[in-house]
Amino acid sequence: MLVNINLHQKLIRIVLVLILIQVSGTLTAQTLSLEQCIDTALLYNRTIKLSQQDVFLANEKNKETKGNLFPKLNGMTDYRYYTDLPYQLMPAAAFGGPEGTYKEVQFGVPQSLNANLQLTVPIYNPTALGAIKTTRIASELSEIQKIKTDEDVVLEVSNAYYNAQILLYQLAFLDSNMINTNKLVQTTTLLHQQQIAKGTDVDRLKLQLDQVTNQRNTVFSQQQQVLNALKFLMGKPISDSIQVAITENTLVQLDPQIQATTDMKLIDKKLQFNYAELKGLRNSKLPSLGAYGVYGTTGYGNTGANSFFNFHPIGYVGAQLSIPLFNGTITKHRIVQKKIDIQKTTIHKELVSEKSKLDLINAEMQYSLANKNIVTVDNQIKLAKKIYTNTVLQNKQGVANITDLLLADNSLREAQQNYIVAMVNLRKAELEYKRVTGNLISIRN
Repeated sequence: MLVNINLHQKLIRIVLVLILIQVSGTLTAQTLSLEQCIDTALLYNRTIKLSQQDVFLANEKNKETKGNLFPKLNGMTDYRYYTDLPYQLMPAAAFGGPEGTYKEVQFGVPQSLNANLQLTVPIYNPTALGAIKTTRIASELSEIQKIKTDEDVVLEVSNAYYNAQILLYQLAFLDSNMINTNKLVQTTTLLHQQQIAKGTDVDRLKLQLDQVTNQRNTVFSQQQQVLNALKFLMGKPISDSIQVAITENTLVQLDPQIQATTDMKLIDKKLQFNYAELKGLRNSKLPSLGAYGVYGTTGYGNTGANSFFNFHPIGYVGAQLSIPLFNGTITKHRIVQKKIDIQKTTIHKELVSEKSKLDLINAEMQYSLANKNIVTVDNQIKLAKKIYTNTVLQNKQGVANITDLLLADNSLREAQQNYIVAMVNLRKAELEYKRVTGNLISIRN
């Protein structure tokens, strides 16, 4: 789908003069294309940088979860000094006492020291396995969200760039009107001096010239504000001097290839994430198995006249099976909650899918209409310009009065304003069409 946006050669020359005037104060002003602005924003926009950090964070969380399946080695030491040795009950019969009675006996020494290494090896842990899958999907979800952020920034940069272009076109129209009105003021002033024109005619033209001048100053200020917003979105210092390319986008190519939008990709991945969480909750009911081994030394010592401290080695291996039996129905209710989340996400997916179809139909209609309107208003400008030129000539010949001249001038300005509105609608239609067809991130003109 192509649209050719043609301006008159004279208008283009005026625009080029305008650009030279605008950058005359700073020769370092750089004229950037839309592609250059987007590429710069994708590298330096701070919102995109924050989104990229979220991707890094999600990847690290996934690696952290994988660490739960690795063997773990711990060192442990325990020193004890008993001010009172623990008691044990011994059968009194062992010491020749009566059967069925016990005698308190203190065993051990006051000091003990344990120094051990413990190795634990997970053999089967369904909860950890489910968590790994869930964090992997979360990492993929953050990458899609990063693409969504990129698209949002591309949309904002494109809107700002197009606004700057449109305001530059508007400045060109206003400069052209100022030149024409100024010539009329000079011509009518001479006619007034020759008593051919009225003084009120001169005043009306001067008033119109002042109005156009004030409007031009307002539009110029607006364009500078838009350029500052564009620099902010690009991540450039506000002190930098940039300008948009006025001749860009004379041909607009829209890619008709329809792809899945980022919104649909996000909701699909969200649904996959919910199912992974549901599976993880169900796996938490399964038993887990691990092996462990301990090797170290234990020292016993006594104080006083017969003080000593002797060490003895210790080592053993074992296996531990953990079977969840009952946790107060917490897992049961979490599973029910997750099923509700899945149902909500499924309904949301249907909603987004239907809205995407509606948005595509509307976008095609909007672009088709904007395409036709831009051609129509371009022809209207040519016709209004022709009428204005003829009216100026008739005024010089005394056939048309100042009222006819002002009406022709107003008609020309109205046609110019219609052109600006049509261009705004065209740019909005282009961006919307690329958004709903999944081609926004690859926007290049």
